[in-house]
This record gives sequence, structure tokens and C-alpha cells, in this order.
Amino acid sequence: TPSHHSSTCLPAYAPPCCTLQVCQGLSHACSNLGPNPHSSSWVRAIVEKPFGNDLDSSEELCEQLGALFPENQLYRIDHYLGKELSQNLLVMRWANPIFGAWWNRHYVNNVQISFKEDFGTQGRGGYFDTYGIIRDVIQNHLTQLLALIAMECPVSNHPDDIRDEKCKVLRCIAPLKLEDVVLGQYTAGNGQPGYLEDSTVPDDSRAPTYAACRLQINNERWAGVPFVLRAGKALNERSVVV
Repeated sequence: TPSHHSSTCLPAYAPPCCTLQVCQGLSHACSNLGPNPHSSSWVRAIVEKPFGNDLDSSEELCEQLGALFPENQLYRIDHYLGKELSQNLLVMRWANPIFGAWWNRHYVNNVQISFKEDFGTQGRGGYFDTYGIIRDVIQNHLTQLLALIAMECPVSNHPDDIRDEKCKVLRCIAPLKLEDVVLGQYTAGNGQPGYLEDSTVPDDSRAPTYAACRLQINNERWAGVPFVLRAGKALNERSVVV
């Protein structure tokens, strides 16, 4: 048990189905993890994506974790924001005046964000099959990159100000139509087994291992500029490109 004046970081690297149980165990086992704003120590409980399966399960998990930790101790993170590409986007955009003049619909024809992996599920199909490439990559990693690319300049570098500008962009995205989405599932080739050949994947699985979608941001800066998000496994190379 940490001492009263210790500082503790608790990353919850656990399968989504176990997140709540792990956090309950940590909260009950450690005396200074409860909602105690008067404690001189600090505690951070870090929960990695995926955060629930849908909106309802995400909100339910928020409520349950909120009963275990005060909001200032709880971090719901996307580790992709820690990558150099993500960290550099804000600096590149707002510290270089040259980009400000053409970072808009008048000079940008389209924006493409591509995530490619050159390997398959490699025995992790049991986890992947319950989420698919959209929940595993697009709705978190690539959407975060889209928000950083498309958002307006925040009032400051404070996380709350950056979050506010991201939310403004996300609210401007038009609902997807079926004709704006392409899904696929990799088969055997180039010496690699197909997705359905993974022993942890159901024989009749329809989980997508590749997805591409075209988004429209209906605001003054980006109206008419398509944003294309693509992600897939077992492709020809491993890369992330904007």
C-alpha cells in the first residue's frame, strides 16, 4: 500500500472486459486511491482504449470509474497522441506562420490519413474479432489525428483548450453514408495465413480487417474537402502517413 505522501501512477493495461474489475481491486486495495481531494499525494489511474464497446457502454464505464476515482485522478488516454507524429502536429501548425495561409479549403484538395500494418492478427484474433479495424484504429487513433489536423488554434496549450477545439471539429463532421465506406478482410497471400485461418477467429467472422471512410467537415475552413481515413492489417508495408 502506498504511503500517505506517495505519488502513484496506475496504468490499467488489461483487456476491456477486465478494466472495471482491475480498477475496483486497485481502489479497494490502496488506501489513498479513493475520492480524497485533501490528500497530499497524487494518484493517476490511466485507462487505455478501447473505452467500452459503444456510447452506452462507454457512459456506463465512466459512471462506474467515477465512483472509484475523482475526475482529476482518472485519465482515459489514446496512446497514439504520445507518438512523435501526433506531438509535432500542433507545433508544425501553429509555430509556422507559412502554413496558416493555405491550411484550408481554398488550397487543400483532400486530406488522407493512412494506417497500414504488414502483419495480421498473429494469434490475437480473439480480441481483434470483437472490435474490428474500425474500433481498433479508426474511431480512436485516426480520429484523433484528424482532429489535430482540422481543429482551430486553441486558446492555450492546456489540455482542456485543445480538447474543446477537437470537439468543435468532431461536431461538424457529417454522418457517414454507406457509399462513403469500404470494408474488407484479408485472405492468405505472400506466405501469410488469411484472417479466418487464425485459430482464435470464428470461421464465419465478418469482422473487417481493412476499412476506408470519407468524411466531410462542415465548417468554414474545411467545407467541401474530403477527409479520407484508411486502416488495415496484412498490407504491403507498415506505415502511418498524412
